[in-house]
Amino acid sequence: MTLTREVRRRRIIDAAIDCLARDGWHNTTLAAIAAEAGISRGLISYHFEGRDDLYEAVVESVVETVFGSGSAAIQQEIDAATTARGKLRAYIEGNLRFIGAHRREMAALGQAMPNLRRKDGTPRFDTDAEEPIIAGTALLFEYGLSTGEFRAVDARLTAYTLRRCVDGAAVRIVADPDFDVDAYARELTALFLQGVGA
Repeated sequence: MTLTREVRRRRIIDAAIDCLARDGWHNTTLAAIAAEAGISRGLISYHFEGRDDLYEAVVESVVETVFGSGSAAIQQEIDAATTARGKLRAYIEGNLRFIGAHRREMAALGQAMPNLRRKDGTPRFDTDAEEPIIAGTALLFEYGLSTGEFRAVDARLTAYTLRRCVDGAAVRIVADPDFDVDAYARELTALFLQGVGA
């Protein structure tokens, strides 16, 4: 792929993220994306097979570029913590801080992921897609049990509950620019540390 083509493709994806974040799924059209990118609608068809192809590229771009670097930074903080309590705190605070710093991308994902469909009409992203995240989060609770810091809990159910709290906050963070991410992180951390403490 030539540099010019890659730059134009990137501009289209960025414009789609802006439109999805600002206007929502139903109000984002290829014509609106083209206008946002400052190109003709026909150029989108040159780079993408259609709307779904473009939106899948949006999801892949955000997951790879934004989440890839974000998850690496959060993992460094988790690894640097020397206790299970510290690791859980780093996980919660890091995830919420990341969401707060990437509201635009989170808003676009919130529109694209539940609406994208496979050819047979089933959701493109279903509950299986979050399995690696739940499994990874469960390891935090298993580690805390092994160190004696956490009581015996169902690690998967507790991980699922924590993810619902983080993902639920993401919806609020995107919708409300005044939402106090730091206060929420403090309260959620205190709630889980008290709840799972030995």
